[in-house]
Amino acid sequence: MNAARIYELLQEACRALEQAGDHAIAAYVGVSMAMVEEKYLVGHDHLDPIDQD
Repeated sequence: MNAARIYELLQEACRALEQAGDHAIAAYVGVSMAMVEEKYLVGHDHLDPIDQD
């Protein structure tokens, strides 16, 4: 299973739903994204840190 790909697909779905005005469904997709992010350490919060020196 490619957790990063699943997260990416959920992100695309969330964007499409938001653009279509289906905010309630997008919120559920967002919850799914958070679950995948937490369990498999993928997504924005788990990218390599940028050196800020």
